Amino acid sequence: MTKLPYAQWGETHLKQQTVVVEGFNVSYWMGDIRPNLPSILLVHGITGDHNGLIPLARELHATCNIILLELPGHGKSQRQSLKDTRAFQVWFDDAFQALAAEVTPIDWIIAHSFGCSAVVHSKRAKIILLCPVPTPSRLYSQYARIITQLAPFWALFYSWRLFVLLRGRALRKVRTRRARRVVRWVGLQSRASYQQAVYQARLVDIILDPKVYTHVSDRVKLVICGLEDTTAQQRDSAELGAVFGHTPVEFLRGGHLLPIESPERTARQIQQIL
Repeated sequence: MTKLPYAQWGETHLKQQTVVVEGFNVSYWMGDIRPNLPSILLVHGITGDHNGLIPLARELHATCNIILLELPGHGKSQRQSLKDTRAFQVWFDDAFQALAAEVTPIDWIIAHSFGCSAVVHSKRAKIILLCPVPTPSRLYSQYARIITQLAPFWALFYSWRLFVLLRGRALRKVRTRRARRVVRWVGLQSRASYQQAVYQARLVDIILDPKVYTHVSDRVKLVICGLEDTTAQQRDSAELGAVFGHTPVEFLRGGHLLPIESPERTARQIQQIL
């Protein structure tokens, strides 16, 4: 089987680096900074790492400088205490300032899923949210609570290849061979250690916090959702409009893994507003 272009692109265009935030190492991946191009900070979702946004980064790379941030306890970032939503958002603000000061000024933030909870109040740059979850659906809330309670047990096999492939198959809504290969590749690249899986489960309370999306930042310029994403209760433009006000909300065919299974379509939508 030929190697995916996303895997090749990540190997040749991205380099892992570290910035210290509140005494902890925070991992980020980036390519060369090209003058006169806007710089975009990409933030992944829970249980993922930078690999999950490589497909989208590749599609945006021609016109943007790309930085992929790894959340605490994900990828190569150190675990640190994040007691609640406020602590998570303060962490992101500190990480953003460190990157902007030490690496390059950042023009846009693009966050996916759980990453949206970190950035939704930020005033530091213009923001695009991918598949945000203002209010988790009943089914997802039940699943999240079970995951939290049983974390020491299910973390034992969470990253097994079989379970990674089954999760990807269940979440993927674009039924093409290419989408299947990309979702599978990301899942196999982003497998957490046992300690990381247990730590990540403790962050689920942030997802379930009903106050995360109150007073959304006026820097949010676009929301993109998957037509078949059932993670959030809000399923149409009217319900999302009640959360995001006059911010444009666009729907693309796909599910909660939209930037992974449909990176080209997602990138085209983003490029219209950049």
